[in-house]
Amino acid sequence: MDEKSDLRHAFEAEEQELRLRQSKVACILGIVLIPAGITLDSISYFDQINTLIAIRLVAAGLIAVIYALHFWDRTAAHVRYLTMAGLLIAVASIAVMIGITDGANSTYYTGLFLILFAVGVLAPMQPFEAALLCVSTLGIYIIACLQVPSATDTIKTLMNNLYFLVLTCIISVTAVHFNYRRRFNEFRLKFKLASQHQELSALDRLKSQFFANVSHELRTPLTLILAPVERLKIDVAGLGPSAEQLLDVIENNALRLLRLVNDILSLIRLEEGRATLSKKPVDMAHFLKHTAASMKHLATLKGVNLELQEPTGDLLINADPDALEKIVSNVIANAIKFTPPEGRIDIAAHREEEMVTVTISDTGIGIPAEQLPHIFDRFYQVDGSATRRHQGLGLGLALVRELMTRHGGNVTATSNSGAGTTFVLRFPHALQVTQFDMSNSEEKPDRLADDPLRTFDRKASARAIMITDNAASAIGNMSDPQAKDDRVELPLLLVVDDEPDMRRYLASMLRENYRIIEAPDGITALEKAKGQKPDLILLDVMLPGVTGLEVCRSLKERAETRAIKIIILTARADEEAKITALKHGADDFLIKPFSGLEVRSRIANLIRASKLETDLYRTNAELKQSLQQLRETEAALVQNARLSALGTMAAGLLHEIGNPLNFMGTALQLAARDPTIQADPDTADTLKDIHAGYERIHRVVTDLRGFTAPHRPEHPRPFHIESAIDHALRFTAHIQKGITITRNIADDGLVVGSQSTIAQVLVNLIVNAVAAVRSVEEERKPEITITSFVEGDELIVSVRDNGTGIDPKIQTQIFDPFFSTKDVGEGMGLGLAVSHRIIANHGGSLTVKSSLGEWTEFRFNLPISSDKENQVFHGVVSH
Repeated sequence: MDEKSDLRHAFEAEEQELRLRQSKVACILGIVLIPAGITLDSISYFDQINTLIAIRLVAAGLIAVIYALHFWDRTAAHVRYLTMAGLLIAVASIAVMIGITDGANSTYYTGLFLILFAVGVLAPMQPFEAALLCVSTLGIYIIACLQVPSATDTIKTLMNNLYFLVLTCIISVTAVHFNYRRRFNEFRLKFKLASQHQELSALDRLKSQFFANVSHELRTPLTLILAPVERLKIDVAGLGPSAEQLLDVIENNALRLLRLVNDILSLIRLEEGRATLSKKPVDMAHFLKHTAASMKHLATLKGVNLELQEPTGDLLINADPDALEKIVSNVIANAIKFTPPEGRIDIAAHREEEMVTVTISDTGIGIPAEQLPHIFDRFYQVDGSATRRHQGLGLGLALVRELMTRHGGNVTATSNSGAGTTFVLRFPHALQVTQFDMSNSEEKPDRLADDPLRTFDRKASARAIMITDNAASAIGNMSDPQAKDDRVELPLLLVVDDEPDMRRYLASMLRENYRIIEAPDGITALEKAKGQKPDLILLDVMLPGVTGLEVCRSLKERAETRAIKIIILTARADEEAKITALKHGADDFLIKPFSGLEVRSRIANLIRASKLETDLYRTNAELKQSLQQLRETEAALVQNARLSALGTMAAGLLHEIGNPLNFMGTALQLAARDPTIQADPDTADTLKDIHAGYERIHRVVTDLRGFTAPHRPEHPRPFHIESAIDHALRFTAHIQKGITITRNIADDGLVVGSQSTIAQVLVNLIVNAVAAVRSVEEERKPEITITSFVEGDELIVSVRDNGTGIDPKIQTQIFDPFFSTKDVGEGMGLGLAVSHRIIANHGGSLTVKSSLGEWTEFRFNLPISSDKENQVFHGVVSH
């Protein structure tokens, strides 16, 4: 409620100012424009010119009085009444002129439209005030018109004029209403923005105060860390190598923290005006020689050539030596940090009229053009992503700009991405200083200049460059545990972190129980993980090139690295960071800072779980293999049982058929020798047909006996495959009607085996082919092709048809006994099974290829007869 009240009071105050300004303008317009109408009077009503002039001058005079009241504080406070009075005076003057001229027919009534229009567009009124003015105007106009004798046409004109005046009043009031709402909404937004600006300013002051307090509080414990560490390093002879490494880690990171704290503290002091500068004449030439010499060894450590061009001329400036050192050192350190080995940094200084200019240019990685305007902003970094390669908070260049401003100078930068950067520092010359001369010098020295931590601060600046830019060399100098550690029975750990000190600390802590390999970035981590297959990876989130989360996701997506356990190291302790890590496939996460006991415990648990998973996977694979073998054995046993049952049944059946068949054969032989039958040609022919049927039944029975007792065919002998094909075609001639049968028989078709059983195989294949092509003879002409050709020492026989084809799902089952796709009563499903067994007994194999709905081809191979077998065939074996 208070906020709304404050808003309303503030708005009314602003409206008061606007009303006062625009009311003055309206008065001036009335004072000028009302007398200007005398010209119109002289044209329209010359006979009444004197009266009209008097009315206009009186109205203008009254408005002038009201205008004067705008400058008196007592009356100006009630400007709304002044505005209303001025407008009513103008309306009244026009009404009087209407009354003394033609009344409703007077052309002066159009002046009322101008006043109403001005109210709707220009006057900063509230809607009720505009409505009151409109009602008053209509009333005054009606009274003026009634002063003239009424007539019929006059009444009509009055009604017509009132209609348009009422419409104008409605439009004016509506316009005033929306203008008032617009002004109120605009003011409410400005009021809100101003309030938020005040809150943000207060928060900013609190933030600066907080940072300053924290920075001060941190410097004391840092002193108590660095000083004892420095003393311990002096007595390093009594310590072991591992203790020395840990001291280095402590000192490096304490110095790094100190540098960040000092930068924040200096920036806040400058921002709040609490940092005082003790300016004195400084020879820039001498200062640059000293600074370049102190920074040269840092550049040399990185392999960068730092050169100072000999300064000439008068380069005297008024500056605080400590602040000047921060300015120049920060810029040079930046150049060293972003210049690759074998690069170059050039420093030059000269005088440009009233300014001393220092130029520092490098051949480093450069700055993208779109980011160049922001490099002096606080906390801004050219690469602020999770994959950045350089440390820092982005305060160095912001501090440089603040200090340059305090010295009355400025700093600019030009760069081309990939082609280096040039910083230009401009200081006022000491003899030409105006507003920044010695008379305005601040006498109180900055307490930071005499701070006992200043030595540590300089050491921290140098160490920051070495740590950031010599990481690669530090990595190269560290021993590779994988190369020297032959304890192959220990688990292999990959430590991935861009901080050399963090890798060194983790490696020293874990090396006793694990083999350790290291990677400084995401790309190297991926290569080592794929190549060496570690058991576990300690993976930092922020890595150069590829983030730790991307590395984790990539490894978990690959089958060969999916089993590697991954622990994510992160400085974020919020729930979202944990969920993100787990979504990327991490097995666990550690929040920095962490304890050594926690690290070792989590690693041991994951290694143990990994071994259990590996054992379980191996056992599962063995069980799957055993189950597959069991299924295959079971299938073979079932098949053998079926075949055994079939053999037993067939053997009994053959025994029962064999005896009557033998009797039948004997009877046929006796009948053939009977002279009576031989004397009767018809009876002899009938007897021959019966004997042919007997032979056919005898061969089938013999073949079935061969299936039930699987062994190689008895009495194999050479025969021509063409003869077997002829027999098969002859036996199936009665079903071949309307089918085109093509034969492509090889000339050298002499094979070894049983001609009758091979003929039986061909009969089965031809019968199946005929059945297949009969199903499609309405769609296409049925065709069967029988082919034989020599391949090595074998003869290949093919029977191909263009019939229905065979479904791929059942192609592996068609050679099983009793498997059939025909309807019940059309076959027993033994034809292909018997054929397959016959070919197998001949040392060959029967195979099938098919395209469903298009064609089917059966092939089998037989051994070609040798010369020795041919001699036996011609000389020993009788037909």
